[in-house]
Amino acid sequence: MKIGIDARLYGNSGIGRYIKNLILELEKIDTSNDYVIFASKEISDIYRPKNPRFKKWIVKASIYSVEEQTVLWKEFMSARLDLLHVPHFNVPYFYKRKFVCTIHDFTMLSLNFEATSKNQVEYLIKHTGQNMIINKAIKKSKGIIVPSEVVKKDVQENYGIAESKIRVTHEGVDDSITKHIPADGGAMRLKLERYNIKNKYFLYVGNAYPHKNLNNLIVAHKENLQNLKTTTQLIIAGKVDPFSQRLAAFVNGLKLTDKIIFAARYTDTGFVDDVELATLYRGALAYVFPSLNEGFSITPLEAQAVGTPVLLSDIPVHREVFGDSVLYFKADSNIDLSTKLLEIENNDQLRNELIQKGFENIKRYSWAKMAKETLDFYNSFV
Repeated sequence: MKIGIDARLYGNSGIGRYIKNLILELEKIDTSNDYVIFASKEISDIYRPKNPRFKKWIVKASIYSVEEQTVLWKEFMSARLDLLHVPHFNVPYFYKRKFVCTIHDFTMLSLNFEATSKNQVEYLIKHTGQNMIINKAIKKSKGIIVPSEVVKKDVQENYGIAESKIRVTHEGVDDSITKHIPADGGAMRLKLERYNIKNKYFLYVGNAYPHKNLNNLIVAHKENLQNLKTTTQLIIAGKVDPFSQRLAAFVNGLKLTDKIIFAARYTDTGFVDDVELATLYRGALAYVFPSLNEGFSITPLEAQAVGTPVLLSDIPVHREVFGDSVLYFKADSNIDLSTKLLEIENNDQLRNELIQKGFENIKRYSWAKMAKETLDFYNSFV
């Protein structure tokens, strides 16, 4: 079987981690199928196949662009694939051959003018187009891959899709994080000083989109600082973009720029790479993830993998993926969050218990297992 994978986001955060690890693990285990990996020139420079059955195909089509419906569609058709895997919702609307797609979550379907840097007219046009494309992708795909039972339920309820058409493949922890855990405490302290980290700190890793609920985290932390209940810093490690800049302006308005640090501003690239992330994870008092909506949540797993206790918003997918291995707070309550921040900071026994539970929890997940389940799904369409 000739299988194509849209890898234009390979290596990026979030979905890019999923794509990278899927391809790398498939290379290790599939000796029967042939693969066409569709990549941009930039991605082609960092992805070098090790399995001779995997071939790169360079495409010039930006993510979420009109080119996906024209240029990318033609490239997919020219490849004459037996099966195409689009690891997101953005399947070219007129693609007629057999395909599967991965639906990570439905955040993009919510109309939210705070979730864009475009003007309202452009955003409305784009939002309408995305809804059309995801609806077509779900209805016309041969199969749908999702990262959790929560997303599976959403697909079934919102689109009336049969359970047999959906495959849950839980995600994993990237070894590019765990293999770079600093062994020397002195070296770690020097690295942390680069980011102006002078005290104990809480850590958040990821983007600053509105559904990540970072304003709530900042307000909760501010309350504890102003009430002199803590001197702990808050480190936000996400790339520099309009959303993080908007959040930084909010922090500046609160006069907390020395207490709440945007780590990417201390880099030359505008983002924190995996080597530096390993240090930030390892040195954190606790990892905090206040999101209102997720399909899986990889970064809390990464924190658990390096031995950092985790504080999570109490949403269904977090209960599914993390069980009792984390401390939960009410997602919409900055009062509850501020209380839990202090609880996890001041209770050594609790932190140690969460660290041990975290190590047990991550044993349930691996990219290798995810890739094997995905390959089984591919082969079911022969």
